[in-house]
Amino acid sequence: MRRTLAIVVILAVAALVECKPKEAKRGIRTASQKLRAFMSGLRSRAVADPEERTARRLDVLSKLGFSAEVLRDLKALQMFSRADEDPFCDLKVDCSVDSNRAFVDGQEYRTQSGQCNNLDNYDWGLAGVQHKRLLTNAYDNGKWSARRKSVTGTNRNIVLLPGARKISNAVHATDSDKPLDKASLSSAFIYFLQFISHDITKTPEGDVPTNTDCCNSTNPFCLPIRVEVTDDFFSAGDCYDAQRSFTVLDCDDTSGFQNQINDITAYIDGSMVYGSSDAELKELRSFIGGYLKTSTANFMPEAEDTEDLACDNVEDPDLCFLAGDTRADVHPGLTTFHTVFVREHNRVAAYLGELNADWSDEKIFQETRRIVAAELQRITFNEMLPKVLDSSYVSKYGLSGSYSYNKSVDASVIQEFTFGYRFHNLMPAVFHMAELVGSSVGNTASHEQEDVWQSPGFLLTDNYRGVDHVLLGLVANGCPFINGLMNDASRNFLFVDENGDSFDLASINIERGREWGTPAYYLYRQMCGGVTISAWTDLASTHSADVIADLQSVYASPKDVDLWTGLVTETAVGTSIAGPTMSCLIGMQFANLRNGDRFWYETSDADLKFTTGQLSELKKVTLARVLCDNLDVATMPKDVFSTSGSWVDCSTISGMDLSFWAD
Repeated sequence: MRRTLAIVVILAVAALVECKPKEAKRGIRTASQKLRAFMSGLRSRAVADPEERTARRLDVLSKLGFSAEVLRDLKALQMFSRADEDPFCDLKVDCSVDSNRAFVDGQEYRTQSGQCNNLDNYDWGLAGVQHKRLLTNAYDNGKWSARRKSVTGTNRNIVLLPGARKISNAVHATDSDKPLDKASLSSAFIYFLQFISHDITKTPEGDVPTNTDCCNSTNPFCLPIRVEVTDDFFSAGDCYDAQRSFTVLDCDDTSGFQNQINDITAYIDGSMVYGSSDAELKELRSFIGGYLKTSTANFMPEAEDTEDLACDNVEDPDLCFLAGDTRADVHPGLTTFHTVFVREHNRVAAYLGELNADWSDEKIFQETRRIVAAELQRITFNEMLPKVLDSSYVSKYGLSGSYSYNKSVDASVIQEFTFGYRFHNLMPAVFHMAELVGSSVGNTASHEQEDVWQSPGFLLTDNYRGVDHVLLGLVANGCPFINGLMNDASRNFLFVDENGDSFDLASINIERGREWGTPAYYLYRQMCGGVTISAWTDLASTHSADVIADLQSVYASPKDVDLWTGLVTETAVGTSIAGPTMSCLIGMQFANLRNGDRFWYETSDADLKFTTGQLSELKKVTLARVLCDNLDVATMPKDVFSTSGSWVDCSTISGMDLSFWAD
């Protein structure tokens, strides 16, 4: 994003006039490069070149773990006549064949790609499959043209929707840093939300050649976001150099519209730790004792090829950590949780290896991965979701009741869920690092959020104690008040570079919904709430009068309001952070992730279940205990998502007893 600063007015104007893509210094990225690294994806890179589409698609399917027999069938089908055709639409995989599943010593485990989790529908929840949609797409042409038209127009007199940045300024801007949340939620909460998001969904961007200036390009995957003439921060005529998401043709041959994909497995299976393909996992494993690779001081391994990774350290520009998800380095808070769960994997693997001396590396690894996935599921449903959703919605969607696998439930990501689960409004303005002084916690350093994006090097400061200071800062400090406003760190300074260029995350979220052809908010309010929305007053049950006034100041009709904007501006239900429509979308998706997962940790399937003793131990798992086990800290609140609880000695926080895994 081009932002004119007082000290570089001439240079900034020159850049705007020439409209040339900037050349980054070695190791220093432009704002556009930072955004593209954050959105890169395995499948989009593998199938973007039409001239090599068949070979590359076969290659990516191989990386996702498909057997040689399946790949031979693909070649025989010769179905790649169009560059945007989706091979998963016609591909058949027989899940009764053992080679299409994962077995070790007779025990079945998850496949790396999610293949054959559902034995009747091999591709449900699979990495690389299309998003599900709750409603018919709202592309302007029904195919792929971004949603631009207001419902107030006609075919003869078209009225356009307001610009994304104009909406951001009118609805999501705040004049000062947002106050802390009234419910005392900690900053650890927002970064764990993001950590779990990266286990569930990742939509890659389309193929745009390196150094392309999308503000001056006809590439169909370019998504230039124009700034209005009147803007109190960016210059008139500025433009966000963004890209459209990668798409494939919908599997319904008669529809002919483009749909987005999920580049990772949908299941809560720790894919952000382990990856969603055999090729990714191979880079992460040591193949000794079931361990994952680590570097100095038990940090994640350092990546050798950093081009597609989201990191941009000032002191060490080439430092990126290698993780199961390329977004691991986007923020030190997120990188901390990645580090913790890699350490947790190796801690559990070490114990299992000592406990069962005859177990192979593969057996130790797969059983450890199974345990870590169970821990993530337990923490997500027992600690995180009760703070996201009001208890009425937890009950409505059966998120706390007994588990029963339903093979008719498709766990694949619902497109609209990805907008409901974007809690960028919770991002604090300041990033704090802290340390323990006796029994109390005090901040030792504070940084503006815009200064820590894509800087995982913070974890290595203070002789590798930085990770402890980051985590303590997250737990001890709160996140902002729950509403649709966003701090400047995300709304004006996202991925700011040395030239002062940056992005507005609110604008990107709005524009993303439009280029995905996502219908307007009111349709989901009607679907979830059983109400009719035809006038602004019909929003009174979900939005405050002030919010409605802000929406009305920029939108021509309540039927124009974009989904993300409508969701994050809803009044939260009870003590939750989500309004009724957002709660509906989130509850629906997490119910599917649980009920549609054959390997869920509470399964009663005799061939897959944990023993009664093991399950009892897993139900003792808390995030506080996991943090105590893997960081150099002596005290921790039992509820790390709240700043209102007292800090207790780690020895008083119970955890699971791994001796129940003795063979």
